[in-house]
Amino acid sequence: MLERSISLMTEKLDLKPYDNSILAAILTRAGELAQGGAHDLAFCELDGDLQPWDRYGKSKPLLTHLYDDARIWVYGDFTMTTPEPPQTR
Repeated sequence: MLERSISLMTEKLDLKPYDNSILAAILTRAGELAQGGAHDLAFCELDGDLQPWDRYGKSKPLLTHLYDDARIWVYGDFTMTTPEPPQTR
């Protein structure tokens, strides 16, 4: 996770160090789960800095790409209903 955190610092994500570490932990764990056969992972993220969209709903391309590559769907609330995942998942 620490190696991933360091590599994310070069991605120009403009995250605070704590948020960078959280993102690294999420992506690392998703990779571990995928190696174990899990796919189409999802979680709730209330922190606007780690959501793959801005406050206007516009995609943050770098974060979106990282989550998509890890096959992680990010919900913005604890009901895990919004945003709705695409049907192709």
